[in-house]
Amino acid sequence: MIIGTAGHVDHGKSALVTALTGRAMDRLAEERRRGITIELGIAPLDLGDGRVAGVVDVPGHEDFVRTMVAGASGVDVALLVVAADEGPMPQTLEHLAILEHLAVARGIPVVTKADLVEPEWLDLVVADLAGRLARSTVRFEPPVVTSAATGRGLATLRERLRSLAAALPAREGDRGGGDDAFRMPVDRAFSIAGVGTVVTGTAWSGGVAPGGAVRLLPGGAAGRVRSVEQHGAPVACSVPGARVALGIAGLERAAVRRGQVVVTDELPWGATRALDVELWLQADAPRPLVARTRVRVHHGTAELMARVHPRRPIPPGGRGLARLALEAPVVARGGDRLVLRAYSPVTTIGGGRVLDPLPPGRRDAAPELWPAALAAGEPGPRAAALVLRRAGGLPDALVPVVVGLPREAARAALAATDRIMCVGDVWVDSRILEEVRERARALVREHHRARPHEPGLPLETLRHGLAAALRVPGAVVEAALEALVAGGTVVMEGGVVRAAAFRPAVTGGDAHVDRLVALLEAAGLAPPTVGELEAAEGTREVAAALRLAARAGRVVAVERDRYVARAALDRFVDTLYSIGDTGDITPAALRERLALSRKYLIPLLEWADEAGITRRAGDGRQLVRRPRAS
Repeated sequence: MIIGTAGHVDHGKSALVTALTGRAMDRLAEERRRGITIELGIAPLDLGDGRVAGVVDVPGHEDFVRTMVAGASGVDVALLVVAADEGPMPQTLEHLAILEHLAVARGIPVVTKADLVEPEWLDLVVADLAGRLARSTVRFEPPVVTSAATGRGLATLRERLRSLAAALPAREGDRGGGDDAFRMPVDRAFSIAGVGTVVTGTAWSGGVAPGGAVRLLPGGAAGRVRSVEQHGAPVACSVPGARVALGIAGLERAAVRRGQVVVTDELPWGATRALDVELWLQADAPRPLVARTRVRVHHGTAELMARVHPRRPIPPGGRGLARLALEAPVVARGGDRLVLRAYSPVTTIGGGRVLDPLPPGRRDAAPELWPAALAAGEPGPRAAALVLRRAGGLPDALVPVVVGLPREAARAALAATDRIMCVGDVWVDSRILEEVRERARALVREHHRARPHEPGLPLETLRHGLAAALRVPGAVVEAALEALVAGGTVVMEGGVVRAAAFRPAVTGGDAHVDRLVALLEAAGLAPPTVGELEAAEGTREVAAALRLAARAGRVVAVERDRYVARAALDRFVDTLYSIGDTGDITPAALRERLALSRKYLIPLLEWADEAGITRRAGDGRQLVRRPRAS
């Protein structure tokens, strides 16, 4: 369990943590000189029964709210600290709003400095605080009155924390990371002799063990984990929701900064400059969010500038969907919480929830870019919406990142929906498959109408046409074509696709083909060209008819525009073997046998070379093999 403090400056947060844990919080000389907390303070709190909680003490001054947000990210229980002599103050209310925007589930109001006020005043402060918090989305316990100076209420507070720790729902993989991947926003980094660079933070998911490879994003610096500590003690593997310190070998301290995220490679984490989000504005926000409003976005331990592009203006007290165009990259996951602060003056104005951490660009977006279920609370409808907004579907590897659940839970959420199915390694709308099938049938029909003499549409042409027109992955195209073949709608053979009932034909039908074959048989080894046959026949259908005859094995294309009848070509091959059995095959010997000019003889010899019957040997040819029976 992670416990975080919150509250106005000088209300006794650090003194309270020191009284609970025995650890001094103000480590920096500047903090001791000014008497205020500037940086995050971390301490373990022994709750008994082997339970140790991590306590994160945050600054209360308005100049350090960014540090407070960094410390509050990942908190399970908030201690909202209010000094008895002052009551709730401006930073009390701003810190409360931040806790609400970060969806902190549980909290305990702690009234400090009780020894400085009269009992009647103390009762008024407690009643006022309880009344204010009754409307909060954070489930607050009744206030606990304390004094760090006298020890009043500390035992009660410890008991409350012990009860909350026992009742806190277990996180996914609390006994060693589960099937989720490790992710930890960095809040501190320093160097220790003999250990190297140490980075600390609250582990948001998964686990990491000594020897594991890690990366820092954004940036990409990598290293290997040398040591893992939780709450100051070495562990074999970190668990989600714990304070973690990683000693990382091979990582330079200068490469680490607050706001980065330590990840492992189980998931394809990626930095992005765009987030699709649901935003809500506080009722006291000074102005609505309109297109291109510049804001400060706090995510994890990072603070980034961004422009808001809402679907429609979001008024104070309202909520809506928007795209955040970030001025620096961030590593996010579906479901992550955000805090929004105004660009100037710098105040907290609202919060948000990441709906899509890697949103599709204009080219990859489906027409239904903002389906209604995108902001749904249930994982199934939300996961389906994330698939539907991508024209090419959602790659399976990205599902846990985009949906924001461990791999198997995310897959189960998608599998439980009616419209979504996994094809190869991509989750797609099942209607896309039917769209691809219908488009494939249409392309094949169009090809048959335009080129009725051809055996069908080349398979690669069809694949590329479908992928380009519909922007779908190759696996989806293959699945659609396999379904068409299985259903008997189309036939794939010889690298072409045709309708099952289609047969190639030309104008004039079989009679025209027979007539052309007869002309070529009569011409023997000195046939006319295609152009000459077209002139003689008075039609442009000669080439198409001869291609049909060639596919039937009745003629052979010896040159691009000259076909020879199969029977004549067989006589030529027999002559080659007759001469070649006794020596080299020379053009002179062939001319003497066949009475052919070089105009016809040379293309025939080149055809024999390409067919592997002969090979050049000086000015003549030698036999290579006998042709297969055809």
